[in-house]
Amino acid sequence: MQQPTRPRTRSSQEEADARQVTRQRGVAVMLSVTGTIFLVLVAFLTSMLILNPLLELYHLEQDRDQAQEEYRRAKAEETQAANQFHWMMDPEYFEQMARDRANQAKDGETVIHRAAPERPVPAATPTAPRRN
Repeated sequence: MQQPTRPRTRSSQEEADARQVTRQRGVAVMLSVTGTIFLVLVAFLTSMLILNPLLELYHLEQDRDQAQEEYRRAKAEETQAANQFHWMMDPEYFEQMARDRANQAKDGETVIHRAAPERPVPAATPTAPRRN
């Protein structure tokens, strides 16, 4: 059984309307805050999905550049070592190096010694007397 509802008075109707308006404003504010939070989360997730691979790509490119530089350096060292090996295997080069280090010559050869370059002596700079 339903109880009969009392007719609302003017003041109670105004109060009900005021509460309804307040609820509507609260719901609108709540929706705008929720929407803002949702947009921030979507923006954050999107940036993570896009920026993380870009950052990883940047680091991989740096690693590649460093590896290429190390490869070039190793290749140059290998070439230099191969050249030294070939020179050392040449009997004439080996003999020439031995004679140069032993300061000897073959018959008919003349040994020429170059004087060591003179280093200039720095001029003495006058010192100022100390003040007490």
